[in-house]
Amino acid sequence: MNNICKLNKLISKSSSLPNIKINYFKNVIMFSSSLNLNRFYSTNNDNNNNNNNKLKKPLSIGQATFETHPYLLDKNEITKGIKMKEFKDRREKLMKSFPIGSVVVLFTPPEPMMSYDIPWAFRQNTNFNYLTGFNEPEAVLVLVKTSELDHQSHLFVRERNEEKEKWDGARCGAENVKKYFGIDFGYNLTNRDIPILGKLLQSTSEGKLYCNTTPWSQLSNKLEPFLQNIKFYTVESLLQQIRLIKSESEIKMMLTSGEIAGISFHETMKYTATKSSTSPLNEYQVSAYFEWCVKDKGAQRMSYPPVVAGGDNGHTLHYIQNNQILNVSDLLLMDAGCEYWGYTSDITRTFPVSGKFTEAQSEIYQAVLDVNKKCIELCKPGETINSIHLKSVELIQSHLKRLGIINENNPNDYRLYYPHSIGHYLGMDTHDTLDFDYGVTLEPGMIITIEPGIYISKYDSNVPEKYRGISIRVEDDVVIPKPNNPPLILTHLAPKEISEIESIMSNK
Repeated sequence: MNNICKLNKLISKSSSLPNIKINYFKNVIMFSSSLNLNRFYSTNNDNNNNNNNKLKKPLSIGQATFETHPYLLDKNEITKGIKMKEFKDRREKLMKSFPIGSVVVLFTPPEPMMSYDIPWAFRQNTNFNYLTGFNEPEAVLVLVKTSELDHQSHLFVRERNEEKEKWDGARCGAENVKKYFGIDFGYNLTNRDIPILGKLLQSTSEGKLYCNTTPWSQLSNKLEPFLQNIKFYTVESLLQQIRLIKSESEIKMMLTSGEIAGISFHETMKYTATKSSTSPLNEYQVSAYFEWCVKDKGAQRMSYPPVVAGGDNGHTLHYIQNNQILNVSDLLLMDAGCEYWGYTSDITRTFPVSGKFTEAQSEIYQAVLDVNKKCIELCKPGETINSIHLKSVELIQSHLKRLGIINENNPNDYRLYYPHSIGHYLGMDTHDTLDFDYGVTLEPGMIITIEPGIYISKYDSNVPEKYRGISIRVEDDVVIPKPNNPPLILTHLAPKEISEIESIMSNK
């Protein structure tokens, strides 16, 4: 299964995004306020009438369902905010690009181990999650194109096992696949059903099998007898093409993710100023506080290992050691985000540990913020990440010259202080849809980051002394709007004006 060739043909571009009506939260998100908890509890009269009834335990399938978590999911939602129909539509959209008789297969292997028999916290393969919403390891999705307008879906999962579930938690099992995930046929990954999987894969037309590139050697060995003379093609680019443009429900999930992270930045700024004023504060304490904040508000995990870089550590773009004591005279560059039901946020804010910018820090900060705002205005259909980046270079060069950091004779020296792109695609993965370069024309519903920065080492003797050791990045997540509409900033709750940051950090 490791000899996988590249799939040459991409599907056509997705249609435009429907009208989006999104409620902006101006204050701290109170997730519980919208829940009508009364519908989940019996009244006293109900209890009196049902005293003789036996309690019936809802079926647990190893992930939240409306039956087990009605305060989290609405009816017909497979995962938060995404209904069963949307998952079916995604599979349908994928299969439209294939000829009749084609077979597409996606694998999600056993959970990786941290050491011996201790697993890492499980995160589902992104494409598998996108097509199914299924959140267990060791599963196989098979899609068979049966006609121009239809396909069959088959999901192979771990068999239910009372003894193992007692230790590791509930499993879905083949018998519950159709009800909870809208898949046509469910099977267990047992020696009895693996030949069924093998024959399904073997049935593909023209000896071509379209699959993801996730390795799973143990299963591959069992399937090898069925896959003689089969050629493998990756389906990755096709799935990324579909995922580039987000649906209305996906944008709402991304907005919630951005708002959770934005509010958490607000709280982390306040925490940093308060804590550092009374005792030494370590970068890892700030990191831990932010992680607590996002999880307290409903996020499942961090989007990526956060950058919490005090002072000159901010000069290292992906500094994740986060183990230095913060100096109260320094800036803290913090790049962090959260994952909310599979959808990520990615924010960078830079703020003074003391709560008050120095004059030199303010000058560099306002330069970066100016570039951030002007590049967000360019986030519209017809642009590309590359074209926005070129504008950001123009602006950065102008500011660096004005501040005396570079001169007219060496304009390309800007690369010493701004060495990265203006942004990247964002979605279910932080660096989303990596097969697509930054020259792709932006369309409504795409989401990108805008993250200009200026990074000056404290050992750089070529710049004015007052600017040495100042590293600043300001990053937001932005939805490309329909024509003639303003961009939607998903991270609007993360403070970025100097006056707002200083007010928060002074507890005003």
